[in-house]
Amino acid sequence: MVKHGSSYLRAAIMRVAETFYVHNPQISDFYWKKRNEGKAHNVALSHVARKLVNTIFALEKSPSNVFDSALLK
Repeated sequence: MVKHGSSYLRAAIMRVAETFYVHNPQISDFYWKKRNEGKAHNVALSHVARKLVNTIFALEKSPSNVFDSALLK
């Protein structure tokens, strides 16, 4: 993870990512795939955080306000 920008925002996104992978089966599978590849917990969690940020960005850019679970894949 690049250490540019707000450290508070980065920490908040990491905390949200941890909750996200615990409660979402698709993201949990992605997290465990990274762990099985040999990634450390924080590295796998940063991959989840990146996916979360990309999902949020896609929701902001989409014209409709409907959440599509295909964005998580």
